[in-house]
Amino acid sequence: MEPLTAHNRRIILASGSPRRLELARRIGLEPHVMVSHVPEIKGAHETPQEYTRRLAILKAQDVAQKLIDSSEPADWILAADTIVVFEGDVLEKPVDFEDACRMLGRLSGQSHTVITSFCWMSRRTREGQENLHAICSVEARVHFRELDEAMIQRYVASGEPMDKAGAYGIQDVGSTIVRHIEGSYFCVVGLPVCEVIETLQDLGGLVDYPF
Repeated sequence: MEPLTAHNRRIILASGSPRRLELARRIGLEPHVMVSHVPEIKGAHETPQEYTRRLAILKAQDVAQKLIDSSEPADWILAADTIVVFEGDVLEKPVDFEDACRMLGRLSGQSHTVITSFCWMSRRTREGQENLHAICSVEARVHFRELDEAMIQRYVASGEPMDKAGAYGIQDVGSTIVRHIEGSYFCVVGLPVCEVIETLQDLGGLVDYPF
């Protein structure tokens, strides 16, 4: 499949996640990567879904701001945010070894929710006004097997959990601690590709996809 652009406009992935970039490439997109820098602090009265939606929008806006002086044609910006929710608590990326072990200990033998929200946005204009095209949230339920302390410590020591919400990666060794999921696997990885493409098609950004 030829690399896709949206009506010959450059697609920007506002994320440094190698998993999101890999998924985008698998579905025929070849985005340019421009990492966003947004403080990830949940508001006291925000629901988990509201939190991820706000972050996805802020990440897209951050990259749109960086493109103000660009001479490129108007771009599509894709930003996303993924969190794990367990017993009402938001579990993001662990801050250290102990934090990762604590998260996995809580999730052991239990079920939790993964929420990924993504935003498609056109580049901000020189007048400073951005065009927010669409924001979408996808949820999945993930069921863990029982984990003993030694298993948790070995897994965390591998380094795999440290850059992942909830301290596990379902696409790698972490798949062996997941009993089953309900909903979108790609939501858990961090980019729900069906909804991402469907939303861009609805916006008129893709024609005759996938062939």
